[in-house]
Amino acid sequence: MSTSALSELQPAVPPQTHVPEIAIEEISRDISRAVERAEVAAWLDLYEAAPADFAARHGLSIASDGDLVWTTCTTIPFIHFNCVKNIGVDSPTSEAQLDALLAHYRDVGVMRPWFYVNPHAEPSRLRCWLEARGLQQQGGWERIFRDATPLAPEPLFPTDPLIPVDDLSVEEVTSETAPQWASFIDGKYRLPTSPWLTALVGRKGWHHYMLRRRGAVEAVRSLFISDGAAWTGIEAPIPGIMTQSFDLDAMLGERLVRDGIAAGAKLFVADIEAPRLERDGPAYRNYDRLGFKLAYFRSHYSYLPAYSS
Repeated sequence: MSTSALSELQPAVPPQTHVPEIAIEEISRDISRAVERAEVAAWLDLYEAAPADFAARHGLSIASDGDLVWTTCTTIPFIHFNCVKNIGVDSPTSEAQLDALLAHYRDVGVMRPWFYVNPHAEPSRLRCWLEARGLQQQGGWERIFRDATPLAPEPLFPTDPLIPVDDLSVEEVTSETAPQWASFIDGKYRLPTSPWLTALVGRKGWHHYMLRRRGAVEAVRSLFISDGAAWTGIEAPIPGIMTQSFDLDAMLGERLVRDGIAAGAKLFVADIEAPRLERDGPAYRNYDRLGFKLAYFRSHYSYLPAYSS
């Protein structure tokens, strides 16, 4: 009897199924639009808050065509500052519109604009259009969301029993602590945005938080609430990218959710910026504990760096 025949007699072993460590929900196009609009609203307000002299010095602007929104910054090559936020989300885009956007960035000297593309973007051939023009998918983020379901009253992320209770504390940023908060962010990202950041402190809809250890700032994260939708961002350090610690960001996330619910938020939107193929690991576990669900993976398209092969 041949070896192959013997192998066929062995009992079939079904492949092991990996269980993601976060709930995944199949969402509709309408919910996808609501999720993306929450972020777009934050960036519209963020750019509106930019001091005029800072915006002029850095070529900072935000523009729209109907519901489509894109950002520009000629001096800071940061993904958020030169990207098309919601192409194909609220209405189908066209090749002519795509070409006009690319021409805009070329004209102002931005060599690597970014396009966020989610699975609901229309038309479905949008990715083909981007690739035909030389842009390539370069990673992306997991889009996650939750409703206003209250959290359990007890802390979800209790502190390490070996660390004194008063060693870690989360506080909302005030006008007095704004410079320290802004300089911490600029230090982590190596950016010159402190004048812009401090303009957000005390601004309607914005809530900024710092986590301190022994008085020193260790992590920050912000919340923007508009029309019942809450977007969380402006975080540092980014877990899984800038730091391998996820615990401090989880504690900040819990404070944001609790305060956001108290402020009337009905939808929360966030990202996992260090995605994992198996959708496991501390970021997924922590957000699952916070009641978030995974909506989809949003792809990011741009040109390859000039030094890349």
